Amino acid sequence: MFRGDPAHTGFYASAPVRSLRTVLWAFQTNDRVESSPVVAGGTVYFGSNDDHLYAVDALTGALRWRFRTGDDVRSSPALLGETVYVGSQDDYLYALDARTGSLKWRFRTGADINSSPVVALGVVYFGSDDKHLYALDATTGVERWRLRVPEETVASPAVAGGLVYVGDTDGNFFAVDALTGRVRWRFKAGGSIVASATVAEGIAYIGDQKGNLYALDATTGHHRGLFRADDDLRASPAFAGGILYVASNDDHLYAIDVRMGRILWRFRAQDDIRSSPAVAGGMVFVGSEDDHVYALDAVTGALRWRFRTGKDIHSSPAVANGVVYIGSQDGRLYALAGEHSPASLARMPGWR
Repeated sequence: MFRGDPAHTGFYASAPVRSLRTVLWAFQTNDRVESSPVVAGGTVYFGSNDDHLYAVDALTGALRWRFRTGDDVRSSPALLGETVYVGSQDDYLYALDARTGSLKWRFRTGADINSSPVVALGVVYFGSDDKHLYALDATTGVERWRLRVPEETVASPAVAGGLVYVGDTDGNFFAVDALTGRVRWRFKAGGSIVASATVAEGIAYIGDQKGNLYALDATTGHHRGLFRADDDLRASPAFAGGILYVASNDDHLYAIDVRMGRILWRFRAQDDIRSSPAVAGGMVFVGSEDDHVYALDAVTGALRWRFRTGKDIHSSPAVANGVVYIGSQDGRLYALAGEHSPASLARMPGWR
């Protein structure tokens, strides 16, 4: 699912991609790819603003199926078993057969769905621009509960420890009982929240569009720390090994030691970073509005490689089997293979 797991840590258990050996493929859609890909069972699932959800072969990029919705698919899909879930700007949340793309059920809200669904405890959680957080039975699509919030919910909910964490565009951040929908605690940020929270080691990390990063006790909501960037925090943080990776519209990716409360390193791109970073194999991957995908050493921040797409990047990378998958505003989804991916090994001389 979006950010790799229900807590949205952005951590992927993958072979390292310390060098870019080959571009496996670039799948062309008919509009921008802002949706972030999800990889499962040898298939990559992602949405496009051409109103489709796509399923393509992870190694070859061959189309397996596509499903047409009534509007842009900016939401990132989530999978549970043989079902893939995704929202659309046609107001519907869709549940599709992951093998065939056939419709299982759909649920209509009162406005666009830009929020990426998360599946946990047999329930699909997602927000809508109709100012509600929804919880649906993952099998049937029957509504379990809904929570009215003050403003639009474009962020993806995070789920951890029996709670659902989500913010709205008025700066309200909620921790909600995952079973009942009852609000456990609420926090008011200084700016609009469009990024998803990351929950790790008992702390919920959330950024706002004033550049504030908050560290909140996941159980009580007590404010435990704050980092301030020079511009919007529209991307979701990633967490691995006690380090929080935070992207900002001030053109920087920051690595913050959460125990010491200090910046370990910062990397400057050539434009805003709205893509949420992913961590895998000791590396951090992120896209930028300067059209590039960057691969950085997770400990030092040193640039290992970069790849230029045809336009700026809002999609967040997913990493699986030594391959980085990421969408671009040029309408393509790219598969960038490292030194340990099966496909890139097969193309190296002497490999058997």
